[in-house]
Amino acid sequence: METMAKEKEIQELVEKRQWWDVAEKARSKRLNYLRKAVWKKGALGGVYTPGLKICLDFPRLFTEAWRENEDIPIILRKARALANVWENIPIFITDQAQLVGYLGSAPHTMAWHWQAASMINEEIYNETGIIPEPEKESLKLIAEFNDYWGGKTSLDLFTKVVDPEDGVKFMSGAIGWGTPSSAVTYATRDFGFIFKGFEAIIDQIDREMEKAEEITHGTPSPEIFSYYEKFHKWEAMQTVLKAAIAYARRYARLARIIADNFESDPKRREELLRIAETCERVPAKPPRNLQESIQFDLFVNILNRYEAGEFAWPCRPDYIHGPFYDRDVKDDKRLTEDEALELIGEFMIRAYEIGMFAPRWTREGLQGIVGTWVWTIGGVDEDGNDACNDMTVALMKAARFVRVANPTFSFRWHPRVKDEVFREVFECIRHGLGYPNVRNDPVLIANGMYWHGHPLKEMRTWVNQACMSPCPTTKYGCQPFRMASCTANTAKMVEYALSNGYDRVVNMQMGPKTGDARKFKDFEELFAAWVKQMEWIMNILIRTVALGRVKDPEFYSRPMLSACYERAVETGTDAVDPSNGERGNTWITWFTWVENVDSLAAVKKLVFDEKKYTMEELITALEANWDGDEEMRLDFVRNAPKWGNDDDYVDSIMVRCLKEIARHSWEIKGPEGKPFPALPENVSGNIHYANIVGALPNGRRLGDALYDGGVSPGPGLDRKGPTAVLKSVGKIDHITQGRAFLLNQRLSPIQLAGDKGYHLWRSYMKTWADLGNDHVQFNMVDDSTLRAAQKDPEKYSEVIVRVAGYSAHFVDISRKTQDNIIQRTVQGLG
Repeated sequence: METMAKEKEIQELVEKRQWWDVAEKARSKRLNYLRKAVWKKGALGGVYTPGLKICLDFPRLFTEAWRENEDIPIILRKARALANVWENIPIFITDQAQLVGYLGSAPHTMAWHWQAASMINEEIYNETGIIPEPEKESLKLIAEFNDYWGGKTSLDLFTKVVDPEDGVKFMSGAIGWGTPSSAVTYATRDFGFIFKGFEAIIDQIDREMEKAEEITHGTPSPEIFSYYEKFHKWEAMQTVLKAAIAYARRYARLARIIADNFESDPKRREELLRIAETCERVPAKPPRNLQESIQFDLFVNILNRYEAGEFAWPCRPDYIHGPFYDRDVKDDKRLTEDEALELIGEFMIRAYEIGMFAPRWTREGLQGIVGTWVWTIGGVDEDGNDACNDMTVALMKAARFVRVANPTFSFRWHPRVKDEVFREVFECIRHGLGYPNVRNDPVLIANGMYWHGHPLKEMRTWVNQACMSPCPTTKYGCQPFRMASCTANTAKMVEYALSNGYDRVVNMQMGPKTGDARKFKDFEELFAAWVKQMEWIMNILIRTVALGRVKDPEFYSRPMLSACYERAVETGTDAVDPSNGERGNTWITWFTWVENVDSLAAVKKLVFDEKKYTMEELITALEANWDGDEEMRLDFVRNAPKWGNDDDYVDSIMVRCLKEIARHSWEIKGPEGKPFPALPENVSGNIHYANIVGALPNGRRLGDALYDGGVSPGPGLDRKGPTAVLKSVGKIDHITQGRAFLLNQRLSPIQLAGDKGYHLWRSYMKTWADLGNDHVQFNMVDDSTLRAAQKDPEKYSEVIVRVAGYSAHFVDISRKTQDNIIQRTVQGLG
């Protein structure tokens, strides 16, 4: 009777499309407990959850060992400091958990990566509520850290070598976003290598050292000298690998102690002993089952986040863990499907609970989340066969139960995806998760081969390195370094083209002087100025990023990541060293992009073609932020052509701009000698930059939210339906004109209900694929729910929306971002 009543209650909630309540009722008791026990680490808008504290044990233990090893090379010094942390930081096991490991010393703590930048460290003094009690003592300790590390952080060291003008403009906050160091970065990993087990990698390093010793003791030649420094790097790798094994075995001991002394429930005791067995096995040796495989993955990601602020989680969990799922569930029957689902759901929760302190400008750009844990699923294998498996489906089912905002999924669509798998994708979207986003596998494989020369087989392994950029997970394809600072606030291109390069918001001459726009006689003069501003912004950002990349092994260093990279182990180099054979996978994230296109089209149409206004009138209105010219502003909003309506007038400007960018992308070369293509997306940059970008000819005023990013039309400006949006986006060459193009779409949950809804959506997706578009993602939560969540957030804590390249719980984003999502056009299909 109880079961029937519960099923009836769930069915009623399904009919009301209250999917967040359905999840709470339908998930297992264990998942429900773990889901509610987790501390939310993403900032609410820009502010951290009350009770959340930074972990001071981590910097204390690290700095203690760092000071004791002043006279050794940086990579070895860092390895010993990390080892001191992993051997001594307090550990815990959450009740009912089957997976262990945590970034910090207690569930309510988050890591602070103080080695990145002193200016970020100083922000901690202004953050109320995150200083551990007793506050006075903690502040004293923080002051000691800051005094010691002042001048020694990676950014501090970087500022001593960067060109002063580049440094000032880069740090102005107007044109870029982030820190040029692997202290704050994203790195792909090759689990085909890592799953050999850390003991096997230690043995491999022994063999590499023996070979090197033979060389250094052999016939003198210029080639032998580089080997002397390699020994330090190999020793550092072995140090962290041994410490990582010891860290896991601390959990094994703790689990046994609890099982043997404190646990009376035989079932839970058995689980604790299984945790102990798992942690004694991995990461020292290769995994044998699903729990060991997932635990191994979790340890690798946590340990690398102790080493650096990795704000993305590139991985392909169905590809990595799917064979273990099959063995346990289908072959050996070691686990039931429900038990496997619990394990997978907990894996997502363990990922969700990872927290790292971020400065306010980063929190504003990544509202509601810590970083972009975009897990890639689906796609093809190295031979081009459908790689979807039972784990692919299990991951999507688990996602609907746990409803976390991190990780999210990115689904690699290809023509042979089975209908039952694609239905699971749709179910996640229909449940309002905002994910998986859908990526066009054939297009993106071709894209990676075109821009970076990845071989076909290797490119077929790709994962999203952060939100959007595909990167192979192979020996030479893995990319260790990607900084958020390689991000362009592109609305400044058109703003500077109209202001002779002067930034009226930060009050300094930023870009080149490209002429007084009042005197431009035709659109070509304006476009030429725009091209110069575009080239300047790309150049200054890449100069800065590339310099940071080259100097990183000297300024920061990554022994743990190096031990996870086969090419670094073989060559005795830091993983970040671009000379060790990396093929490269660079890109520039293109924030606030479509404003350029709509602004250029508006000036062309209303000033140069129709001559309704003069450039003098337009520039005067922009300088005044449209004050006193509201009628004129509305004319630029309503009567100028807008991107996303299948209008060749404005769409041709989009394509022309992208061709210019692609041309310049090939002229710029990174340390690996590869180009920097553009990748238009936004995270929450449309809100963060709202007060930094001045008035624009698309009718925007200083302070207004910018468009929500990528190649998404402006909110409410795509008036001709979803097919027109797709056709506009389809005019872009998604292989040669950029790296990837984010498209947000909002759909009606009522229209897409039931089986008919699925077939309608599937037809839409066929059009999307036929047009060669590379990305699309959906919000499918109705306005009434979102409005209700604004009024009563406690009742809607698990409602999720797609923000940009990530999803977030609606109640965790700012009111301005919430309103921006509600304003997006709800597209009707059919």
